[in-house]
Amino acid sequence: MTTPHPADAVAKTGRDMETLFDGFFSSIEAIRQNKAAAEHRDVNATIGSISSSLWTPHVETHEDEDCIRIHAHLPDVPNNQIRIDTDTPGRLKIYCECNTQAAYDSGNDRISERQLGQFEKDIPLPPAACISQMTTIYDGSHVVITIPTAF
Repeated sequence: MTTPHPADAVAKTGRDMETLFDGFFSSIEAIRQNKAAAEHRDVNATIGSISSSLWTPHVETHEDEDCIRIHAHLPDVPNNQIRIDTDTPGRLKIYCECNTQAAYDSGNDRISERQLGQFEKDIPLPPAACISQMTTIYDGSHVVITIPTAF
């Protein structure tokens, strides 16, 4: 078995990226011209799956003398799509799913955009964290979780 040369891997990556970009931009042109070729739908599905897997909300953890505060920015995520799990000792997990759709007119075109994705964040907690006294506030785009600590 021969080991591929690093330059071959770089060249293959370059070809793959060229194919992806060519397909992406030709699919946009096809949409503008109202074409519905199968290859364009395949490129759109590929790009959609890539962008969905990259949806990563911003999460910050701050620890003070008396509590831990976790701020998660979850825009356009309905309250019923957010789950906070504290079943694992010493860990807090935030799960959510995003499924938003927007449609608008642009000149003679009707444009529809959709964002899909799943997110999971596992946060370690110190032994002094009092999970039973945890509070959660959600304002429609931010979740703030406050966990008192007992020292």
